[in-house]
Amino acid sequence: MRFSSLFQLTGALISFTLPAALAADSRYCLDGNTISAKDFTLQVSDDSSSLAALAAHFQSTGKNVSVSAVLNSANRALSEGSPSVGDGSPSEAWAWNSGDFETTKWMPQGITSSGDALGKGDWNGHEAWIVSWYQDGDSVRVSFVDRKTHAYRHVLLVYPDADDDFKSITIHAGGIMWYGNLLYVVDTKNGIRAFDLDNIWEVEIADGVGKMADGSGYSADGYRYVLPQIRWYKWTPGEDSPFRFSWISLDRSDSPDTLLVGEFVRDGEVDDNGDAVPIRLVKYELDSTTRQLRTDDNGLATASWAHCVDIVKMQGGVSYEGKFYLSRSNGRDPKAGDLFTWEEGKTAEEHSGWFMAGNEDLSYNQARGEYYTVTEYDGGRYILAYKV
Repeated sequence: MRFSSLFQLTGALISFTLPAALAADSRYCLDGNTISAKDFTLQVSDDSSSLAALAAHFQSTGKNVSVSAVLNSANRALSEGSPSVGDGSPSEAWAWNSGDFETTKWMPQGITSSGDALGKGDWNGHEAWIVSWYQDGDSVRVSFVDRKTHAYRHVLLVYPDADDDFKSITIHAGGIMWYGNLLYVVDTKNGIRAFDLDNIWEVEIADGVGKMADGSGYSADGYRYVLPQIRWYKWTPGEDSPFRFSWISLDRSDSPDTLLVGEFVRDGEVDDNGDAVPIRLVKYELDSTTRQLRTDDNGLATASWAHCVDIVKMQGGVSYEGKFYLSRSNGRDPKAGDLFTWEEGKTAEEHSGWFMAGNEDLSYNQARGEYYTVTEYDGGRYILAYKV
């Protein structure tokens, strides 16, 4: 027995079926495009025990540094670019240095700014971007970019796996969000990870990640700094009811602040049963004091809002005062990215060819009245800023 669902968002009717085993799963798009938020849950896993021991070591050796110190030690620089852009006409386009612009080893994915961090636009006097890059099956780095000088530095993300050691992290890092002293990074199948910006550690410039074999210190594959994970919000429903944590953003117009996460699904994509994969948007409430997701006494974070949408290949999205801005990537054509604007209960408006090729995550800076994306393709990598 199979059940059918029909919904409309962009004006096109999409019909798909779900197996009987999933028919009762309110996380799937079974009845229109409204779904039950209460069933989208994340269980917090606190990694602060090992982190605390390592932090004490780096603090005692004078090698626990600040975001400002990383920005002030930038060793690479963006250059002003003039790419073949889409109809959106960005107000700024900044290209990475030649090595990062052309490399096929690393791919940029997520972007956030100091506008997210505290809502006032800067962090300790610095206006900055942070951009995530992934190396398939190997590691993740983030670039701290000074908006004033356009100088930047890469920092490796690590996981404290012992009181005296850490290891690299192997996730896609498709979206990131800077909120107070935490950097949130999506982990596609497993949930959301949080990294502690109060603990950025200076290490030796050497090969290998973690404690060096001779015990003389720590290294991070040639990077000078590492940023450790402090918390992990794990998807609790499991593999039988998957959700793709593809991108992330912050909405300060909600009360309390919320974290928005969305799914990337290809056109016509089906699951192992041959059934269409749902595409969903979900919000979780944030605690502006602790900078953590709001959880119950058992450490469970429950979504405050969830909705099915009909926009394939969503690479990023932001929401503000009830309006959503969602991006889609369509390959390497010069004007290959689309922008959708949408309000719940209304039909989405499509702005075809709005972004240049390779558009990824979106981030909104309320203080500047701007939103940002980063493009991923080698030979065409930029940070793009757009005025609202």
